[in-house]
Amino acid sequence: MGYEALFYRPRNSLASTVRAYLGGPSPSRKDDPAVCFDRTGIEYHESYGRGPTTRLTWEEVRAVAVLPGPVEGRRALCVYPLHELPQPDIQVGELWSGVGPRLAIYFRALFGTPISVHLHHVRGPSLGKLAKRLPAWTEGRIVLTSARPV
Repeated sequence: MGYEALFYRPRNSLASTVRAYLGGPSPSRKDDPAVCFDRTGIEYHESYGRGPTTRLTWEEVRAVAVLPGPVEGRRALCVYPLHELPQPDIQVGELWSGVGPRLAIYFRALFGTPISVHLHHVRGPSLGKLAKRLPAWTEGRIVLTSARPV
């Protein structure tokens, strides 16, 4: 991705496991999703470091939002494509897993988009930095919101 990219990727699994044992959120996994924003668009890794990657230019994105997650106090960073993305093919063995294509279906049901990351599972720059850069990268068309687009 381009210059000044903002990359949200899975936290260190050991550190997040320790935090979970101390009463924090559930630990992240090395194959949790990741998303990178830059001046050209977004790059979404379904499973960080492996598996499918979705790339969208800003012309293909209609909104970026931070929404409440399924657990109180936790939020998700969501990207809404202009056009519906195809449903993934899921093998029976993966149907109930919480990673990869199955997670995309879960995110679509929760947030209305398969391009999402749980903020308690990722590390990256502050949402303030993303909020400042989105209007510049999209010529003011997209701003970071806290409401699910219609």
